[in-house]
Amino acid sequence: MKAIKVKNLSKIYKGDIRAVDGISFDVDEGIIFGFLGPNGAGKSTTIKILVTLIQASGGSGKIFGIDVVKDPSKVREMIGYVPQEISADASLTGYENLMLAAKLYDIPAGVREKRIEEVLEIFDLKERADNMVKTFSGGMIRRLEIGQSMLHQPRLLFLDEPTIGLDPSGRKLVWQHIRRLNKEKGITIFLTTHYMDEADELCDRIGIISGGKIATVETPSALKDLVGGGTLTIDMDLGEHAANAKEFLTELLQTDVVSMTMLSDSKWRFTINNVTHNGPKVIQKLMEQKVGFKDLEIKSPTLEDAFLKLTGSKLDEEASKASWKNITGRRRTIRRMG
Repeated sequence: MKAIKVKNLSKIYKGDIRAVDGISFDVDEGIIFGFLGPNGAGKSTTIKILVTLIQASGGSGKIFGIDVVKDPSKVREMIGYVPQEISADASLTGYENLMLAAKLYDIPAGVREKRIEEVLEIFDLKERADNMVKTFSGGMIRRLEIGQSMLHQPRLLFLDEPTIGLDPSGRKLVWQHIRRLNKEKGITIFLTTHYMDEADELCDRIGIISGGKIATVETPSALKDLVGGGTLTIDMDLGEHAANAKEFLTELLQTDVVSMTMLSDSKWRFTINNVTHNGPKVIQKLMEQKVGFKDLEIKSPTLEDAFLKLTGSKLDEEASKASWKNITGRRRTIRRMG
């Protein structure tokens, strides 16, 4: 079954600004789907349409077959949403934040405590439940916010930049929890990210959006294949072949190398299909010809390479980072229920 089905979806703002321009894509149930694009590409607008926060200008979006415009209440029952902006209240404890969310989700009083305890356990927050959120690390806050979105047991979870601003250890801990929700709970996850390693590590399929249009939807490995090969860079001593280096290398490596670039008298870069497998073959051929090596580097294609090829730009991680110090919230008092 399709968790998400988007057809010719568009969002046009005043002045004919097309934030989303007739996009179509599907997301299978049970996978982690990554949605990548430069700043202003239409990622957050698409999410806000799908979670029923704003209405599309045209086209349709369906969540498990339910139209987001015709039956938004039913859609909200099936989804969880964690926005880029910090949503946890710093002036409340972790428990109080969860209780507030449980009441907003209209979870019956008889099961609220059990649901909250389960979330605290799943996200490793039990020992800090009664501490103020303003004392939490960025990673703990993000785990709490994901936990809030899980209280009503959604089938689909939207995460907009889930590890924004976190340090490497905090990011990896959030990754573990995202994988656990997907693998153990069977929750379909739709996430945006500016971190290519995050998309590569977590996602089963990736959609790339640029200028409000879908560039492609593929698996991470298929996206890397679009680049056309990895590179092998070698600083070498060609010995007696130095005078006619290009002719010598062309004849020797013609069946293995797609292209070659001379970086200096001794340093060459070779583009090679399936460089992990074929790169060592090139090295072996050179060694058989008594070529000496000073240095070498094998680089496989990356998602960053594929993204650059498809969109013409790199993802700007720095521009997307948010400060985790400026946490503001409404003051509420919610006592632990006995």
